[in-house]
Amino acid sequence: MYDTSSPMPNNAEWLQLRRYTRHRTGRSKVAYSDVVLSPQHARTPEDFIRLLRRLRAWSELTYRELEVRARRCGLHLARSTAAAVLDRGALPRAGFVRAYVAACGVPPEPWLDARQRIAASCTQAPGPVEAPVEAAVPLVPAQLPSDLADFTGREEQRRAVAQELTGAAAALHGVVPVVAVTGMAGIGKTALAVHTAHALTDRFPDGRLFVDLRGTSTAPAEPGEVLVRFLRALGVSPAAPVRDSVEELSALYRTVTAGRALLVVLDNAASERQVRPLLPGVGGPAVLVTSRNRLTTMGPSRSVELGPLSAEHGVTVLARIAGAERVAAEPEAAADIVRLCGRCPLALRVAGTRLACRGQWPLDRLAELLRDERGRLDELAIGDLAVRDSLEPGYATLLEATRRAFRLVARLGTAVFSAEAAAEVLDCPVDVAEAHLEALVDASLLTTAPADGDDRAGGGARYRMHDLVRLYAWERAVAEGTAA
Repeated sequence: MYDTSSPMPNNAEWLQLRRYTRHRTGRSKVAYSDVVLSPQHARTPEDFIRLLRRLRAWSELTYRELEVRARRCGLHLARSTAAAVLDRGALPRAGFVRAYVAACGVPPEPWLDARQRIAASCTQAPGPVEAPVEAAVPLVPAQLPSDLADFTGREEQRRAVAQELTGAAAALHGVVPVVAVTGMAGIGKTALAVHTAHALTDRFPDGRLFVDLRGTSTAPAEPGEVLVRFLRALGVSPAAPVRDSVEELSALYRTVTAGRALLVVLDNAASERQVRPLLPGVGGPAVLVTSRNRLTTMGPSRSVELGPLSAEHGVTVLARIAGAERVAAEPEAAADIVRLCGRCPLALRVAGTRLACRGQWPLDRLAELLRDERGRLDELAIGDLAVRDSLEPGYATLLEATRRAFRLVARLGTAVFSAEAAAEVLDCPVDVAEAHLEALVDASLLTTAPADGDDRAGGGARYRMHDLVRLYAWERAVAEGTAA
């Protein structure tokens, strides 16, 4: 028999024990009680770890096999975590014990009782990483919102995002793939992220975390608040001292997520400062961020900027919401609605929903209402969906001088314009105008335009203002009296 008073087995001792389990009395596997003493015999964390190692020797399972068996039981056991726990003398968390012992094919309750007894008898105060208490049964988080049943288009962008999150670069040791999806308000960033994340469920079997960071609100989510929520979803409840430190919470979060095939979706991010503490540990996780702002200093693996839908996909969205027969009966009116909505998914959803709620309306009636630029944003609102409301937060975050520039460039009367043209209407040097325009690009209130844009744009860098954004800028100019 293996001496229970000996120190923790080293590799040679483990191999000897494994051979013992295979060959004793000519059986392929000896009785559990012959090799693995009851966990109630353990008096110290070291004793407990030694018995856990004996249990794996008895099971004759590799770490990978244990991971797979635990998953089949609805539990989580990362093989890298198992190897690390068995290589040290610290008392493991309850969730680990349950998953590990169950994967070995043994009832976990006696082991959990023994662990609780040892934990109660230990006088050594735990360090920051040991302070959290893991839930008895770690869950595989599935926090994604429902996918849109009428999601349309974006196939190229979806493939690009999926490839970056799961491709060869994602397998590099020490690299967490981070993909940022950016674009103007209402352009479909969240819809693309959620749709892609649902499609990748099988590639991230350890769970999908999701949070709305409220980046466009007056009270964005604090990283510490989000970390506590994520850790609880992963089966860890941080103790009070850890909850008070974003740095310690972030370190614990990286430890817990390391080695897990986990997808983290950070929706509606305000800034790099908000996102950085939420980036997980190495060796398995991936991150998908959406933001109206360009997260330039965070260095994402890939940035995907969304523009308007194609006209064809715009008509498809309208048909799926308002009804295919109605759209087919009035193709010209449908095309007009798509154009007047600027091929913006949010605007099309509002228009389609209004038509769906007014089955007696011909499509041309809504098209006629939308043709009046002065009232178009009023028409593009229903319930809690409103194009104007989606644009206001981005405008509110701008510096006052940039807000004024935003209001004034709408007077140019063209969708595409140059920095020189903007400087003229702003009555300022070109480099000053360009600085304001680039700030508007970073806030997704402008986009850069290709060099062969509108002939009226002039030379140099070119910028494009979406029609609905232009109408909003006109409204702000009237409301704030921007005439000079």
